[in-house]
Amino acid sequence: MKRTSITIIGMGPRGLSVFERLAALALHRQLLLDLILIEPGECGPGVHAMRQPQHLLINTLASQVTMFPAPGAVRHAPVCATPSLTEWARQAGYRRVDSHYYRLGGSGGHDIADTDYLPRGLLGEYLAWVYQQVAAALPAGVTVAHHRQRAVDLSLRPDGSCVIELESGYIVASDYVFLTTGHGSNLPSDLDAWLAKFAQDHARYNSRLLFMRQVYPVGQLSRIGAGARVAIQGLGLSAHDVIAELTVGRGGAFVDGADGGLRYVRSGSEPRLTLCSRNCLPFAARGVNQKGLDGRHQARHFTVDAVAALRRQALIARGSSQLDFDRDLLPLLAREIGAAWRAAAALDAVASSHSPDAAALDIAASSRSPDDDALLAALLFPLQDRQFATLADFRRYFRDWLQADLAEARRGNLASPAKAATDVLRDVRATLQAAIEHGGLTPASHRKFLNVYHPAINRAAFGPPLRRNAELLALLDAGVIELHAGPGSRIDIDETDSTYLLTTKFSHGTAQQPIDVVIMARLDPFVPESDTSLLIRNLLKRGLIRPYYNGMFHPGGIDLNRAGQPLDARGAPLANVWALGYLTEGAHYYTHALPRPRLRSRQVWDAEQCVMALAAKIDPHQRKQPVASASKHDTLQSN
Repeated sequence: MKRTSITIIGMGPRGLSVFERLAALALHRQLLLDLILIEPGECGPGVHAMRQPQHLLINTLASQVTMFPAPGAVRHAPVCATPSLTEWARQAGYRRVDSHYYRLGGSGGHDIADTDYLPRGLLGEYLAWVYQQVAAALPAGVTVAHHRQRAVDLSLRPDGSCVIELESGYIVASDYVFLTTGHGSNLPSDLDAWLAKFAQDHARYNSRLLFMRQVYPVGQLSRIGAGARVAIQGLGLSAHDVIAELTVGRGGAFVDGADGGLRYVRSGSEPRLTLCSRNCLPFAARGVNQKGLDGRHQARHFTVDAVAALRRQALIARGSSQLDFDRDLLPLLAREIGAAWRAAAALDAVASSHSPDAAALDIAASSRSPDDDALLAALLFPLQDRQFATLADFRRYFRDWLQADLAEARRGNLASPAKAATDVLRDVRATLQAAIEHGGLTPASHRKFLNVYHPAINRAAFGPPLRRNAELLALLDAGVIELHAGPGSRIDIDETDSTYLLTTKFSHGTAQQPIDVVIMARLDPFVPESDTSLLIRNLLKRGLIRPYYNGMFHPGGIDLNRAGQPLDARGAPLANVWALGYLTEGAHYYTHALPRPRLRSRQVWDAEQCVMALAAKIDPHQRKQPVASASKHDTLQSN
């Protein structure tokens, strides 16, 4: 009986989801499979390394993270136990001691709560554990080979099967392939190259001078000396990792302050930090979760059905089903945001004993207000039409905004109208995907959405735990972080003093600050033609993949059909290959989020769809037979 070989290139979380679905398929259909895993590190964690400092946190509640499908969301049930990240951490004996987590068993410290944001290293441990549990539960007819190398090339045989070349030159033949390579890096931009060359040329005159284009692994930040003037370009989640590593990672500590906030105690080893970005505003903190593990806003206006109806209308009126986000979708989103705001405000009135009845609450949530558009604009673009006379004016605004946002976050994502409204942007992600993916927007609208609305949505709704912004406030108070830039700042060079120069124009003059170290606190988007991966470059060279274009606009990612199969240079699908995750961020939208318990999550659904398509190609009469030459735990360690 013929066996089927299946290769997964990249065994981070996306590859792990495919592996989990293949295991379920093999068990329930009694298939004979040879699973080949190509991953230079451990299987499961991907970028979430197990051995990293505990002050690097995930930005999602651990109780809302799982690697397993919700009951009833997939064809075949998982092959092993399915705990969430929080449930696994409790079962593994982890307990919280202050802000750290240790395996203490049943005594000492505090129980891990559903509201805890766990260290990223624990997420890595969980992902490795998931892999081990799924692998251990594979049926006897399945073998596993793990090649601890990178794939550098892939070619097709005439029958559609694949040949994969590893970095050592070793060749792997496989009937089917899943591309789940995850995050990568791009070639330096012209600006990056200019800033890097300046640091290289002038280091002899300024020993602190340094340009850091990548922040991970954060251990490389140890090259930055105490007292160096450091500009962190970006105020998002990567910036918080940099700040944590250069403060707590240098021996500093946050302690409870007399006013109920935090106070930072210096170690003396910290650099002098400043922040800069296009808007120079931090990501809004996530509100305290009041929705439970699987609660979410139930949309009434901005829905998948509403998007489908708009497409039908556009096809009739304009001959194309593509939509314009501003004209067609933004009014519905503004109405949804306004409804959530008013519902939270009505609940606040109940708490204040003004006692509207249930009908009044329903009217508040469903009615439309002429202020909806202005509300959405204020939440997404707080600096819109706002000018600052001086750097001092912007510093006051920055601090006031941070304090006000923290106050709203502490109220919670149901009690605070602001956090209830911005939380909608997370809860309607599936509708945004239905609106955007596979050319759902016109090319011009797609470009504007990714350049304007997407970063604003990230800043308003996908920010850090509120503690991170409380820490930011404490660091401002301690003088460890001092703002020297505002909106629209730029990084120049000073040839005379051998420093970078952080420059911002204000209405009453220009502010400038010499800088020794520039850190680009951002992750590279996946742009196939500038990606540094040899595998991607060779796939492009062979014409097996092509960049995704919506008209003349390239949002990133590779082109693929709705079945998840890459399209070659001629537009034909690779029949035996599927791509998932970051590679597809372009034709798809927001593929980053990990699955949530009890909900039908995109990552699981993509894996399920692709694995079931593979199942349809495998001989339906294939059945398990005794295999003398292979064991389910056969592992090939290639070095």
